[in-house]
Amino acid sequence: MSKLFYKGMVEDIQNEKCTDAEIEALLAAFDYTVKRTATTLARKAWFALEDYATSKERGIDRFTLMLERRNVNGQEQWWGSFEYGGKKLKVIAMLEKN
Repeated sequence: MSKLFYKGMVEDIQNEKCTDAEIEALLAAFDYTVKRTATTLARKAWFALEDYATSKERGIDRFTLMLERRNVNGQEQWWGSFEYGGKKLKVIAMLEKN
């Protein structure tokens, strides 16, 4: 049995009022979530980051994530939107085989 490893490749980020530390932590949460969701049939899912083990210590426990898998020109892309109050971070990424 072989195991495939994937690396997330971020294509675009739109930031509204998130700090650099929050961006770094949110991107790590995005990568983690995409890799776990990619093995399912889910096309759209919502997550409360307060449920993630390290979110409180990283300062992102109040954010929510809406994650969507889209097929754009035959290419699978992952669109994520983090929100908390007036803060928003939108991410578009792909998974590539390592």
